[in-house]
Amino acid sequence: MSGKAKVKDFADRNPPTVDYGATLEDVIKLMLKRHQTGIVVKEEDVVLGVITSTDVTRVIVQGKDPSTVKVKEFMTACTLVGQNPCVQIHEDGLVSDALKLMLIGGVSRVLVVDSRGDLVGTISFLDALKAWEDEAAKGR
Repeated sequence: MSGKAKVKDFADRNPPTVDYGATLEDVIKLMLKRHQTGIVVKEEDVVLGVITSTDVTRVIVQGKDPSTVKVKEFMTACTLVGQNPCVQIHEDGLVSDALKLMLIGGVSRVLVVDSRGDLVGTISFLDALKAWEDEAAKGR
């Protein structure tokens, strides 16, 4: 990748979201419907975190019932006091920088924000691979 691909050109501008009080069963259904491994967790319009397939797997392996477990119990929080922030990048950032953030943060998707810091989408590892593929095709 030449490093010129912009996040805004490859981000998912309509990422799936789930309410903070939803159950893991709701998350599983949404993941299957949208073919996603990570879901943004919100309460009203405020992003509170992300819940991933790894989180869901942890619940299932522990023998808990996904229909009774709440998202807030297993999500990775990003705006709650004392918690680590979710990995994010500005929409005008480079896809190569998003990949670096994924590598450093040990995550497979990054929240995409605008100049005000508002969520405008997500970029996943697969989205970044699409950027690489598009740039490679242009270079042929």
